[in-house]
Amino acid sequence: MRKSFKNVIFGSVTLGLSVLALTACGSSKKESKAEKQDSQSLKLWVTSESKKFYETALEDFKKENPKLTVKVIETADATAQENVKKDPSAAADVFALPHDQLGQLVDSGVIQAIPEQYAKEIKSEQAENAVEGAEYKGKTYAFPYGIESQVLYYNKTKLSEADIATYESITSKATMGMSLKEVNAYDIAPLFMSVGDYLFGANGEDVKGTNWNNAKGVAVLEWIAQQKDNKGLVNTADDTLSKFKSGAIASFESGPWNKAKAIEAVGKDNLGVAVYPKINIGGEEVQQKAFLGVKLYAVNAVPSGEDTKRLANAYKLAAYLSGESVQELQFKDETRNIIPSNKNIQAAEYVTSDALANAVVQMSDPSYSVVMPKIPEMTNFWTASAAVLSDAYNGKIKADQYQAKLDQLVKDISGEK
Repeated sequence: MRKSFKNVIFGSVTLGLSVLALTACGSSKKESKAEKQDSQSLKLWVTSESKKFYETALEDFKKENPKLTVKVIETADATAQENVKKDPSAAADVFALPHDQLGQLVDSGVIQAIPEQYAKEIKSEQAENAVEGAEYKGKTYAFPYGIESQVLYYNKTKLSEADIATYESITSKATMGMSLKEVNAYDIAPLFMSVGDYLFGANGEDVKGTNWNNAKGVAVLEWIAQQKDNKGLVNTADDTLSKFKSGAIASFESGPWNKAKAIEAVGKDNLGVAVYPKINIGGEEVQQKAFLGVKLYAVNAVPSGEDTKRLANAYKLAAYLSGESVQELQFKDETRNIIPSNKNIQAAEYVTSDALANAVVQMSDPSYSVVMPKIPEMTNFWTASAAVLSDAYNGKIKADQYQAKLDQLVKDISGEK
């Protein structure tokens, strides 16, 4: 999941009435030869090093739509919104993106709410938290195809299943690697949500809804500062996996992207994967939470212009790629490591029997995670919050300054001057 944005100001894109309506699968007007060719050709942007997978995944789609050509182009989905907004008319018809970029794309006018028929299918077929990731301001704007959350990786020779139930047990019986000296807000900031605080309100869309500057928020900073004296906490940075391999740490929290390296570090039989532990903050035991990411396909209507047939084909492609059959295919493909968002696939035996997938699906429950907010003001969040969290650990701010620092942080996050 992308952890930072660049502030890009882009004018709204004006679309023709026929594009906005999206009700027709064809046009009553006679199309020229060029228009027909255009309607049958789509550009698809997919994440890096995945073209081979998509060539296989699109086989059935091509059989069902023999006249339709799909050009698959690899690009970094972490910069999807930036690339699309540079020149929407030259960008892909359908593109993959992490859900936290959705707000910027909607507010800039690049993408519109999807047709109701698809919105209903998404709400019926996809997990509730995945649906939330595809929505913005009460409307559905994209198609979920996977979920992503960090989990707990641990060495089973050093920690038992009982040991990993709480952070205190882990760090008293072995060690946990965590970056607190130089905080990555993606990893550490959810501690505030763990104690019941909000980031941009209960639904993640209220600019002034962050309430970290309360007693619970102060307790989070106190907890971070206390970890400097915790012998079971080992500060890590880019060396997390090497320390896991050497035995310097017995556990760490990370996402599916580190599964292969974690196996390489301690061996498949010794690697344990589980949900986050409970943690004691301010004298209260709470469930430690993570950010939940939702992987999406969005449709860029601009290249279609007034060609409603091309636009309808783009929606058809996005729906196919986020559908049950492709989600099954991507889960079973070892090059993808993507946990499904489709409810039926999540419940399949081959998913529930997979330790990592099962842990991520459990983590996607609201009791374990918070869907990362997608409003543009998230650009204010990453650097500002990381600085305060790091300073608390490093002793650059004292306990009697915590309240004032949180008061200012809440203002900085909201963009208030």
